[in-house]
Amino acid sequence: MKISRNAPCPCGSGKKFKKCCILTKVTAPEELDYRRLHEVHDRLFDRLLRVARRVYGEASMLVAWEEYFLWPHEEDGLPDAALMDRHMQLFSPWFVFNWEYNPLDAAIELEGPSERTMAELYAEEQGSRLDSIERRFIAAVNRKPYTFYEILEVNPGRTIQLRDIMTGSRILVQERTASHHVKVSDIVFGRAVTIDGVGMIVGLSSYVMPPRIKPMIIEFRGELAAAAGSLSEEVLIDMDMELRELYLDIDRFLFAPPRISNTDGDKLQFHKVVYDIDSADAAFEKLVTLCVTRKAVELRQEAERDADGHIRRAEILWDRKGSKARAGLPATILGRIMIDGDRLTAEVNSAKRARTIRRKIEARLGAGARFRIEEIRSLDAMLKDEDMTDLGTLPSPEHEALMQDPEFRRQAAELMRRHWESWVDMEIPALGGRTPREAVKDKDGKEAVEALLADAERGGEHDPHMAEMNRAGARLARQLLGLTGSPAIEQ
Repeated sequence: MKISRNAPCPCGSGKKFKKCCILTKVTAPEELDYRRLHEVHDRLFDRLLRVARRVYGEASMLVAWEEYFLWPHEEDGLPDAALMDRHMQLFSPWFVFNWEYNPLDAAIELEGPSERTMAELYAEEQGSRLDSIERRFIAAVNRKPYTFYEILEVNPGRTIQLRDIMTGSRILVQERTASHHVKVSDIVFGRAVTIDGVGMIVGLSSYVMPPRIKPMIIEFRGELAAAAGSLSEEVLIDMDMELRELYLDIDRFLFAPPRISNTDGDKLQFHKVVYDIDSADAAFEKLVTLCVTRKAVELRQEAERDADGHIRRAEILWDRKGSKARAGLPATILGRIMIDGDRLTAEVNSAKRARTIRRKIEARLGAGARFRIEEIRSLDAMLKDEDMTDLGTLPSPEHEALMQDPEFRRQAAELMRRHWESWVDMEIPALGGRTPREAVKDKDGKEAVEALLADAERGGEHDPHMAEMNRAGARLARQLLGLTGSPAIEQ
């Protein structure tokens, strides 16, 4: 629609168009409408907060927080500041557009009417004086539910195409900030509405959820659809608390403090086992087969020898094929054995592995090795002594060294391929114990499998070799399951 030069500028500044946005060459109607609606949102939000304070008092925020978090137990109190900060972007719009005072639910009695949102109270107070665009904004947002959205398409700095996982409906929203931080297949929790033909987000989770979370949402959707018959916006409005409860469960799952353990699930504790040995050569030959990812001849060549050709120093990685923690990884490094003259030292990261390596050393070397000492250091001690502030991103020198070996990369790729070939027939907990081959036979199962594959393709993002192996494996799984191309969403 062409805008007259002398008409009021659609951005809401009060100036004529020719003296405002026309000068910046921002003439796209959707851009102008987006700016105008954002100004309305900010202005209206401030007014609704003033209504809450004036009608209900400062305690209304506390009462609303308790309801938002589904009335935590008295002994627990309200969640900590970090959790509340994480939820503020969702809570604030919910407080003014969704929350209504119910004296039966509130621990604190408030003065003021019940069963009215702040937006409804404001509209009633203003009556005929209510600005027409504010009236349309309130009508579009008031009491509309929060739901789970999947990112279908991103135009950074401009738009995001969303799909409501619960109802299947789609909406294109104008979004400048979040569009720089989301990727296709990400999941967000929030509310998207259309106002004057413009899609807007009014309340959005402060972080994105990975695709692997989607099967949990699909399972909830199935239970809800079975109870309600079909899913619609009206059903989601009625299920506001249940949807929020699921989101809070997911939030706790994603932000639970990590349990620091090794790949076998053992508590992380660093052990150094020291032996006196009679012969470095004999110790090496009897222990070298503890390394299954390197050939003995290669390790012999790397050993440091004296003038007579006897081993002076050598290192043996104690490892095994496969991984209990991450299916598809070709090997697990269990510890390191260092031989230095008449001294042998084994380093491992748990008490269980320390007991195991002691049994192996003593069984293989017999009287040729005499236990000297076992040093134990806790993770806390390690963190105090070393600059290890981010365990999640610590590089693994062993892994990096292995990945530089072309033969190891070939073997790793082959093991990864075999894993994905077998994965399609594995019973997967996220699929309710079904195999992917069984799950893709129905709509919900197919959607859940697609989400797991999308998540797998992101695995190994900090390791280019593993990332490519994951992508190749996911492509292979799609071929075996008859899924072509990128994840498809049923209409």
